[in-house]
Amino acid sequence: MGTSNSSADLWPQDAAPRHWVAALFEKMARMWGNTFLDKWRDTDLEGVMVEWGKGLRKLSTSELKAGVDALLTLKFPPNLPEFYALCKARRLVEAATETVKLNDQTRADPERVEQCLAGMRRVSAAFTQAKEPTAEWAFRLLIRGGTPSGALLSASVVKCAYDAICSSAGRRAVENASGEDRETFSDLYRSCVEGARNAGQRLWETP
Repeated sequence: MGTSNSSADLWPQDAAPRHWVAALFEKMARMWGNTFLDKWRDTDLEGVMVEWGKGLRKLSTSELKAGVDALLTLKFPPNLPEFYALCKARRLVEAATETVKLNDQTRADPERVEQCLAGMRRVSAAFTQAKEPTAEWAFRLLIRGGTPSGALLSASVVKCAYDAICSSAGRRAVENASGEDRETFSDLYRSCVEGARNAGQRLWETP
């Protein structure tokens, strides 16, 4: 998986450096051996690496590092979408466990506060009417990595989703998922639980 002059010359400019991708593939090959190598045995490996390079280019350095560190939580080597989701989710989990300093002491507008409280009451009412609590929203929120409008998630929202995934409701969401969702949810659940345990956090169980 080393870099040759010809492959380096053909490497696309809109991709992460080839040596990054090669180092990642070599790491996964050392971790999973033939299980990883067989994944690409009948495939154009250089083409696969190009696609990974384009995907990794969309990740920040901190997201990529978080995903690489989280590889130890996986039983099987990930494909590109799974690794991308792992990087995004694990970095959000790390951000949620970091200490957040609030420096803005501006007094909140009472009318705005009441609007927010009314919204919270509507959300709370929806949950209390549900027959069984679900954490599917938390999985999809962290996998998406932002709000539907594309805005970044606040630390408090990430922490709320993180706690929901680590609860028994999160475990049931994995059990009730199907198809690709089940595998993605399962990887994210293990990553969040492992992060919580490493941080010495209590895992909340819902009825």
